[in-house]
Amino acid sequence: MFETIKGSKLYSIAKNKCPICHEGEYWVGKNPYDLQNFHKDRETCSECDYKFEIENGFYYGAMYISYGFSVAISVAIFMAIYVLFPTTPYYVYIFAIIISIIGFMPISFRKSRLVWMNMFSNYGKKEIFNK
Repeated sequence: MFETIKGSKLYSIAKNKCPICHEGEYWVGKNPYDLQNFHKDRETCSECDYKFEIENGFYYGAMYISYGFSVAISVAIFMAIYVLFPTTPYYVYIFAIIISIIGFMPISFRKSRLVWMNMFSNYGKKEIFNK
């Protein structure tokens, strides 16, 4: 399904692949809900030897992407409850939003890092400072 978009940033994000070669895996484990290993990423690509963390603290910017994902999830849950169950009390909204944010946290963490990394990398172009 995603083979038609290979070479785009969307492919790297959707398939958890290296943003440079789109071959090497970024995460050590495939399951984001393996809570002992969901945050473990590789230091370099196994295929092209691209160093994923360009500088110390590089992924702090991914927090902004993760925040955007959390806001989008919160708005989507709020609107779904509001449309489907209009007479719902406010505490149900709060509870549902908190549970959904916690439930989507491993996916949000992983995707925000990949989005952030893809913002600074281009397919097929290994930057000079990354050797």
